[in-house]
Amino acid sequence: MFDFGVGYTEMFLIAVVAIIVIGPKDLPRVLRALGKTVAKMRGMAREFQGHLDGAMKEAGLDDVKKEFNNLKNSANIIDPVKKDVISDVKKQEDDFKKLFGEVPADPAKPQAGA
Repeated sequence: MFDFGVGYTEMFLIAVVAIIVIGPKDLPRVLRALGKTVAKMRGMAREFQGHLDGAMKEAGLDDVKKEFNNLKNSANIIDPVKKDVISDVKKQEDDFKKLFGEVPADPAKPQAGA
């Protein structure tokens, strides 16, 4: 529910401090004013986003945005294929190590045991 990094214990602590500092009598009024302020801020952000989208449409950048979103979606489709390739490469490396032993980090340097 709350995705801004504040857990229930922190919220409880903030509520207790608010009750002590503001007082139980004035707390509903303060919370109502805070709610109105947050609503205004969200409305302003929504309006700004609308103006920004309108400017993008006028500039012809909405097609670029759609293409970018399509690329992002196609990258999500490719991701499982990428995982399969990585797992295949790891399997091949493990098979190679089973057959030939560990490969030294620098093949030009001789191994200590040789």
